[in-house]
Amino acid sequence: MEDQRKPLATKNGEGNSRLPMFASKLRPPSTVKRPRSPEEKQDNKRRCLDYSEKTVETRTRKSSETSKVTSTGNVKTVSNGTLTRQRSETSLNRSTISNTSLRSSNSGSSLRANNVRPKANTAVVKPTTKAASSTNNRPPPARGAQGTVRLATSKTSSANKPPAGNGGGGGKKRPAWDLKGRLEDMEAKLEKQTNNREGLMNQMETQNQRIQSLESMNNQLSGTVSIKENIVSQASEEITDLKRKLRQEEDKRDEVQRGLQREISDMTFLKETLSRQNESLQSDLNARRVEVDGLKASVAQLTSAQAGMGAELENTKLQLQQAVTSNKTKDAEIERLRNLLENRDREIEEQNCQIRSHETERRKLHNQIQELKGNIRVFCRVRPLLGDETLGNDGLISHMNFPDQEQRIIELDKHGDATLNESCLTRKGGNNAQSKYEFGFDKVFSDHTSQQQVFEEISQLVQSALDGYNVCIFAYGQTGSGKTYTMEGTSVNDVDNRGMIPRAVLQIFDSTRELESKGWKYSLDASFLEIYNETIHDLLGDEDLKHDIKMSGQKNSNEVFVTNLTIVPVTKEEMVYQLLQKASKNRSVGETKCNERSSRSHSVFTLKLTGENSITGETSQGTLNLVDLAGSERLKESGSEGQRMKETLAINKSLSNLGNVIMAIGNKDNHIPYRNSKLTYLLQNSLGGNSKTLMFVNVSPKEECFQETLNSLRFATKVNQCNIGTAQQKR
Repeated sequence: MEDQRKPLATKNGEGNSRLPMFASKLRPPSTVKRPRSPEEKQDNKRRCLDYSEKTVETRTRKSSETSKVTSTGNVKTVSNGTLTRQRSETSLNRSTISNTSLRSSNSGSSLRANNVRPKANTAVVKPTTKAASSTNNRPPPARGAQGTVRLATSKTSSANKPPAGNGGGGGKKRPAWDLKGRLEDMEAKLEKQTNNREGLMNQMETQNQRIQSLESMNNQLSGTVSIKENIVSQASEEITDLKRKLRQEEDKRDEVQRGLQREISDMTFLKETLSRQNESLQSDLNARRVEVDGLKASVAQLTSAQAGMGAELENTKLQLQQAVTSNKTKDAEIERLRNLLENRDREIEEQNCQIRSHETERRKLHNQIQELKGNIRVFCRVRPLLGDETLGNDGLISHMNFPDQEQRIIELDKHGDATLNESCLTRKGGNNAQSKYEFGFDKVFSDHTSQQQVFEEISQLVQSALDGYNVCIFAYGQTGSGKTYTMEGTSVNDVDNRGMIPRAVLQIFDSTRELESKGWKYSLDASFLEIYNETIHDLLGDEDLKHDIKMSGQKNSNEVFVTNLTIVPVTKEEMVYQLLQKASKNRSVGETKCNERSSRSHSVFTLKLTGENSITGETSQGTLNLVDLAGSERLKESGSEGQRMKETLAINKSLSNLGNVIMAIGNKDNHIPYRNSKLTYLLQNSLGGNSKTLMFVNVSPKEECFQETLNSLRFATKVNQCNIGTAQQKR
């Protein structure tokens, strides 16, 4: 353990050391020269190489300056081919030595000099380890592809190769503790590399001498080339002078030829001009002769015509006197007709005033007639049997009858026990006798009634909207009873099956065009919304915004409006048709057991009409609300689940609130629960008295829907019995 703690070697080889001591071979440290590291050796070689390169560059620069001074007298007009050939012959003499690299052959501790980048127009010299005399006896080096000269060098002889292994003796590798042996090996290497360096320096001096000889040869060749260039330049100047004189003579000749040619052309043109003038004068002479002959004939004709004109002039004077007399008579007749026309204009103006007063009177009488019919009216419409519903009954509805010709009564027949307490019920026979339910309304439309026949009954209400009244028409009934068909129809392009909304729009635009002759001008604004699960959706808007129902805030006005609602100004019926198609695509529909395509929301189409008469100064503001209520259905029969059940509950609740509002109005209650439902809140002006209201109760013809039909007719009867007051015209 103590031996391991001792140092490997001590200063001057004295003291305790773990290395063995050999007295016969070790030298005192003071006499041993410290070997240089590989980096220091490499720096020394690099400095030597830099010095040699600087010497070569200085000599090359002096030789190039000499060649430039010699070639300054050359003429620039020498052909490119001659200069290229002369320069290619002397390009070998203008190269310099660069990028000299020295590489040692020692494998263990070899010294490699860094490569120096070659400079332009320099030759690369690769030194060898042989004697300089062997290099001078070789032939001149060949020229490379890049214009540089590569000096051939012999390969390094095997005697200069370092011995195998890391040691300097060429035998076995010395152990780590043999410091003396390793130092001797390194000294041997250093001495060997010093010899190699001296050989390389000698070789470099030899190459520099050869470069100087090549430069002198280059200077001689440059002098010969300059003499040849002077001779060529003089010959070129003589040739150029002769060519210039030749061109001058040719220009003079061409100018003389052009002058002669111009004179010939001028003479030819003058000759042609004179010839044309001669021909023109000859033709003018002939024309003058013909003209003189014609003038002579004309003079003779005028002489004969003068006599006739004198007689005609006398006749014209006589006719003028007669025309003056006739004009006086016509002026009197014109004055009479003018007075008559003024009288007719006054009569027309009076008639127009009477027409306008009659229009005002017509509106009053029309309103009185509508009030006599009732401000809230109920029409009943029965849907026809469709598709498979006609199987087994030949398309006849056996349990419904329409007994009166005025179409005001509908009867429902049911076989079985009468379990309902109906005031209008009549019974015949015992428990199994037929039961009859009879209901009376303002109008009853059977299953054979067309859309046009239905609209003829409501067209007067549409006219009231133009007169400045609020009009509301809404369809009520169970799902699948034909409410949407009644209000919207199948398509606006199907003329026969158009619903009440497109027909009302068409009548309004036709009426506004007729009233323009009476001084009325209307502006119409349309909107379309739906109430789905007590949430208002804008069917014409492109953004999903929140909509609320608010009061207008005007004094003495209970009108309501919907916030963020899209209102579209319309000027022709086609624009409204496009809005209806867009709203139909956006409306919420769904499938239930009662109906494959059931409306799951209440839709409200509103058309505001603002009119002004520029002659009388009258104004009117009417509103037409066309409402398609969602279908009422029993939850048990519809089989609704999930979202459909939620929709059914919301629909039934809003319809129930509608019934409560109508009952409160009929009972003259102090409080009307409009705000219990958004439907009744939105329609409160239509239900509360300041509107003319019409309700369609749509019933299904299917016998299995008998109970729902009975409930719908009972609800319609309650509505028909209500008195909501008198509507006021808005001005």
